[in-house]
Amino acid sequence: MTSVVIIGASRGIGLGFAKAYADDGWEVHATTRSIRKPGGLGEIQGDIKIHNLEVRDNKQISALAEEFVERGIDIFIHNAGVFGKGMGIEDIMAINADAPFKIISAMLPAILRGRMRKIIILTSQSGARNGGATPSSLYGQSKCALNDRFREVEVTWRECGITAIVFHPGWVRTDMGGRLAPVSVAKSVAGMRNVIDTLTLTDSGSFLTWKGKVHPW
Repeated sequence: MTSVVIIGASRGIGLGFAKAYADDGWEVHATTRSIRKPGGLGEIQGDIKIHNLEVRDNKQISALAEEFVERGIDIFIHNAGVFGKGMGIEDIMAINADAPFKIISAMLPAILRGRMRKIIILTSQSGARNGGATPSSLYGQSKCALNDRFREVEVTWRECGITAIVFHPGWVRTDMGGRLAPVSVAKSVAGMRNVIDTLTLTDSGSFLTWKGKVHPW
């Protein structure tokens, strides 16, 4: 059975991914900060397991990795992130820029055991350097740092046969995107899944939109 791990799946895009893959019969592993309050994850039908994970907690990261010691992961999706309203730059950076790589590092052996070996990280066009300048918002700075780190690390993943990309999911109607956003969760997820399905190793290292177009860094 094909398997997918989705980090940050209690709501929004992550929840959309979990539902879409479960509906298609995948083995779904979804994380949330509070397994006692799984939100919409508790309503999904299918082969789904919910895991507790605070992305800044090294012990919880290790515990998650332990659950996959003898298993493979076909697709790994890191969706967890914060806009950071009312938060300091250190916390925003820890969640948006540092955590994805800590978690992927811990889960890498399981990803290498998978058949598809695909890593997907959600970023944002807010992290792009327009004209070479670093974004001014804290959120943009954190996503810019994520993008920079991805380009450094991805090369080593590719050498192991892993296809890894970062996605701009569009301006999506979520708690973060707001009610006026033009793209629904279902439409964004469907678009990204179409891209994920066709990814090959030659695509690794790309920054893509949810429609599959190359996005400038």
